[in-house]
Amino acid sequence: MNIGASFNFSFLKEHDPIFEHLATNAEQAFAADPNTTLIKLRQLGEAFAQEVAARCGVLFDDTTSQSDLFFKIHRQVAFEPEIKELFHTLRVEGNRAIHEFKTKHKEAMDGLKVARDLAV
Repeated sequence: MNIGASFNFSFLKEHDPIFEHLATNAEQAFAADPNTTLIKLRQLGEAFAQEVAARCGVLFDDTTSQSDLFFKIHRQVAFEPEIKELFHTLRVEGNRAIHEFKTKHKEAMDGLKVARDLAV
């Protein structure tokens, strides 16, 4: 494992290095900037969604919003309610972090747990 690599998310590297990169950056930002943690986790959720969409033949482009992409994927794949909720939580909490500019450490820790559950 590289210095700075995440024990909690290192398994993602074998699937796509960008997954590990985003998750590791989210973890590393936690102590100094929990707001950045949630923003990175939102990006991770979007990267997961794009991967699922590509594998399932769901069409999307740069103009497809994250919520529209989730809707398209869910319509075709019919996520289990728990998976749908994990994606939704990362998106909503990430959006909140983007627009409100502040996040408490507890919210960021909860986000890391949600992201880990989704990754697994």
